[in-house]
Amino acid sequence: MDIQYKSALPFVLLVINVVLGSLFFGYAISYLNSASNFYPIYYLITDYDSSTQNLLKALVGAIFTLSAGGGAMFSGNLLQMFSLRKAFMITDLIGIIGVLLEIISNIYTFYIARILIGFCVGLNSSLIPLYIKEFSPSRLSGSLGALNQLTINIGILIGLISAFFYSSDLNDEKSNDNVFRLFLEIPLIFCVIRTLLLALVFKNEPPSYYVQQNDLSQARQIVEQYYLQDKVDQILEKIKSTIEQKRLQNETYKDLFVNYSQRKRLLVGCGLQLLQQFSGINAIMFFSKIIFSSILKDNETKINWANVSVGLINIIFSFIAISLLQKFGRRTLLLYGTIVCTIFLAVAFGFSFETNPNTTVEILIVLAIFGYLGAFQLSLGPVAWIYDADILSEKGMSLAVLCNWISCTMIAFAFVILDIDNNKDRLSIVFGFFTGCCVLGVFFILKFVQETKDRSQSNIDIFFSLTKVKEEGLLG
Repeated sequence: MDIQYKSALPFVLLVINVVLGSLFFGYAISYLNSASNFYPIYYLITDYDSSTQNLLKALVGAIFTLSAGGGAMFSGNLLQMFSLRKAFMITDLIGIIGVLLEIISNIYTFYIARILIGFCVGLNSSLIPLYIKEFSPSRLSGSLGALNQLTINIGILIGLISAFFYSSDLNDEKSNDNVFRLFLEIPLIFCVIRTLLLALVFKNEPPSYYVQQNDLSQARQIVEQYYLQDKVDQILEKIKSTIEQKRLQNETYKDLFVNYSQRKRLLVGCGLQLLQQFSGINAIMFFSKIIFSSILKDNETKINWANVSVGLINIIFSFIAISLLQKFGRRTLLLYGTIVCTIFLAVAFGFSFETNPNTTVEILIVLAIFGYLGAFQLSLGPVAWIYDADILSEKGMSLAVLCNWISCTMIAFAFVILDIDNNKDRLSIVFGFFTGCCVLGVFFILKFVQETKDRSQSNIDIFFSLTKVKEEGLLG
C-alpha cells in the first residue's frame, strides 16, 4: 500500500488530543471503584439503612451506564446540529458541569453529576472513533484506533492508582474527603485541555464535513495540509464517493428489523455485545476492589496492588492485541479467547466455594481473574467492536452500542444488590453466572459468527442474505 500522506505526526497529534476524552471515559469507569469505601460516606449514603444503601449504590452505577447509552445514541442527533469539533466541545462542557456537580457532598447532585458524566462518556464513545475514522489514512487507522482503546485503559489505570492515596482508617474522614475531592477534579484537566486545543490549535473539521457543506475549496485545503499533492484529487474523490454511498443507502431503524440480512446482522452484532458484558468485564472494572477485598481478607495493601494490576494487565494486553489482530481472524480470536475466558472464570468459580481459603487459594483466584482479563483484552474486548463494524451499518452499530450499555447497567445494578462486601459467599454466584454466560457465548460464536477478516463486503453480504447455506463452503 503506497503512502499517500506527508507525515504520520499530524494525524497522531490530532488523535492524541481527541482521545483525552478516552482518558475521561476510562477514569470515569474506575475512580469510584478505588473509592468504594469512601464515596458512600462523602455523599452521606451511609446515613441510610443497609438495604437503602445498597439500592442507592446500585443506582450510582445504573444511572451512569444508562446515561452513557443515551449519550451514545444521541451523538448522531448532535452531529446533525453541530460539526464534529463543536460536538466535542459541547461534550467537554457537559463533562465539566458533571465533574463540578460531583464535587458537592450531596446525594442528589451526585446523581445528576453521574447522569451528565455518563452522557459525556457515551458521546465520547461514539464521537472519538468517528473522528479517528474521518481523519485517519487507511494505513494508520488500525494503529490510531488502537490508541483510543489504549487511552481508555490508561484512564482506568489512573483511577485505580488513586486507591493508594486514601487512608485505610474510615474514621479519618477529613483526609479521605480531601483526597477524594482531588481525584474528583482530575477529569476537569482532560476536558479543559481538549476544548482549548480544539479552539486554538486543531481548528479544522474533517474534510468530509466541508464536502457535505459543498465547501470544496476548504475541503481541498484541509486535504492538502496532510496529503501529498499528487494524491489530493484521489482522496477528495474517495470522500465524495463515501458520502454519496451513505446518501443513497438512507437506511432507517425499521429496515434493520424488516430486512432479513440486516436483522441477522443485528442478531449477531448485539449478541456479541451482550456476551462482552455478560462475560463479566465491567463487574471487574467497576467493582474489582470489592471482589479483591472478598478474596484477600481485607488486606488493604494486597487489595490495592491487585486492583492496580487490573489496569496494568489491560494496557499490556492491549499492545499484544494489536499484533494478534493483524495475524489472526476475528472469529478465531473471538472463539478461542472466549474459551480461555471460560476456563479462567471456571477456575475462579471452583475455588470461590472455599469458606476459609488459604494463601494458595487466594493467589489462584486472583491469577484466574488476571488470566480472564488478559484473554478478554485479546478477544471479546477489541474484537467484538471490530467484528460489529465489519457487519453493521451506522444505525445497526448504534443499536449494538445501546445493547452494550443496557447490559452493562444490568450487571452493575445486580452486582451491588448482591452486596458482596457483606456476603462474601455470594462471590461464587457471580463467577458461576459469568462462566455460564461464556459457555453459551462459545456456542453462539460457533453457530452464528463467520470470519470477516480479509473478506470483501460483497462476500460478507452474501452470507447474511441467505437463510440456508453451508457457511464453511461459502466463507471458507
